[in-house]
Amino acid sequence: MKSASEDSYSSNEFFSPPLWRQRRTFIQDILNQHNVETVIDYGCGEAAVLSFLISATENNLNKIAGIDIDPEVLEEAVERCLPYKSDFEQLRPRPLVIDIYQGSVGVADDRLKNYQAIVCSEVIEHVYPDVLDAFLELTLGIYHPEILIVTTPNGEYNVNFPDLKYNTPESIFRHNDHKFEWTRKEFESWCEEGAKKYNYSTEYHGIGLLHQKYDQLENGHCTQACVFTRSKDFVLPPSDQTHGTPHHLIKHIEFPYYNEATPSRDKIIEELDHYIEVLCKADNYMNKEEPITKGYYAEQPQQHTTDLDINTIDWESFDISKYNTQQQTEQPTTTLDIYTTTTSPAHTTPIHISISSLWNILRLQQICGSQGNMVDLLKSADRDYYQIMDGDTTLVVTKSFDWEDEEDSESVKSFSSREDW
Repeated sequence: MKSASEDSYSSNEFFSPPLWRQRRTFIQDILNQHNVETVIDYGCGEAAVLSFLISATENNLNKIAGIDIDPEVLEEAVERCLPYKSDFEQLRPRPLVIDIYQGSVGVADDRLKNYQAIVCSEVIEHVYPDVLDAFLELTLGIYHPEILIVTTPNGEYNVNFPDLKYNTPESIFRHNDHKFEWTRKEFESWCEEGAKKYNYSTEYHGIGLLHQKYDQLENGHCTQACVFTRSKDFVLPPSDQTHGTPHHLIKHIEFPYYNEATPSRDKIIEELDHYIEVLCKADNYMNKEEPITKGYYAEQPQQHTTDLDINTIDWESFDISKYNTQQQTEQPTTTLDIYTTTTSPAHTTPIHISISSLWNILRLQQICGSQGNMVDLLKSADRDYYQIMDGDTTLVVTKSFDWEDEEDSESVKSFSSREDW
C-alpha cells in the first residue's frame, strides 16, 4: 500500500539512516521489547516491513501474516517473503510461518484473530473515510492484540519540504494517494478515542529528522507513531460472533528450521568456547603489532578493549571448519589447547565481546535457545577467564591463547581479513 518513493521529497534533503529504515527498526524494537512472537502486517503492500521482520536473528517471531487489497503488490510481497537458498543451508533456530492474504483492511477475518501484535505502518493515510472510521473498532475491538503499532506522516513536518508548500492554499501531500496528513494533535485525538473505548494505553513517538536538523523539534518528526498497549486487567466480554474467512489466502510459506535434539550442557559450553576462541584470535590478529607468539602475553600491560561486531562477519565465507562443532558428531580426536596456563607473571590483554553480537551467531541461537540461556551457561561454565559485565551485555575474556601451528594462524588470518568483514 506504500511505496519507498514516498520518502523522497527533495534532492537537497535526506535522512540518515534513511527514513524507511528508521521506521522498520523502530517497529522491530517495539516488537522485541514486548517479546512478540506473532504479528500481522496490516496493509503490507509489497512486504517492505513484513520481509524486514523475517530475520532469524533479530526477533523471536514464529508466525507472521500480511494483508493488502492490491493483487499486484502482493505478487511482489510473496517474492520477498519466500525462503532463500541460504535459509535451507543456515537453518533458523525456530519455526516461521507466513500467510499472505488479499483483502480489505476494513473487513474482519477470523484467521487474523489471536495474533499478539498488529503493525500498520504508513497505511491509514491511504484509506477512505469509511475504512478509517472502522479501523480502531476492527483492530482494537475485534482482533484485540496485545500491541498495535500505527505510523503515519506528521503533516507539521512538511514545512521542511518547500515543494509541498505547507500551510498555503497550494499545499500538497507527500504522496498523491494520501487522503490526509494529520498534525500531531489530530493523530493523538484519533488514537485516544480508540484507546479509551477499548482500554488501551498509548505511547507516542517521533521517527526521522532531516540530516543536520536534529535539534529542530518545534514541528516534531517526519513520521509520528503510536504504540497501543492492551490493559492487562481488561477482558473483552465473551462473544459468539464470527466474521468468517472473507480474505483470500494468496500464499502459505513455511521456513526450514533447526529441529535437532538439544546438545548436552557440556557440549554447548564446548561450542561456546570454540566460537569465543576464534573471535578472540581474530581480534588479536587485527590488533597485533608484533609477530604471533605462543601465549600472546603483553610484556607492558596496556588498556585494550575491542567490541567485536559479529553483525559484520560473513560466516558463510569464513572457513570455520577447525572450530565449528556444528558439523562434528563426535569430539575431535585432536583437541585444541584453547587456553594455556603459565607460571610467568605476564599479563593478558582483555577482549570485550558484545553479548548481542555473540548471540547473532546462528549456531549459538540454535543450541542455546535464548540469549538469556546463553548468558546463564557462560556464567556457570566454570571458566575464571570469562566475566559477564555491564548488566549481562558484555563478555570479557582474560585468558591467553596458544597458536601451535601455522594452519591455525592462517585460518584466523582468513577470518580476520578486513576485506571479508
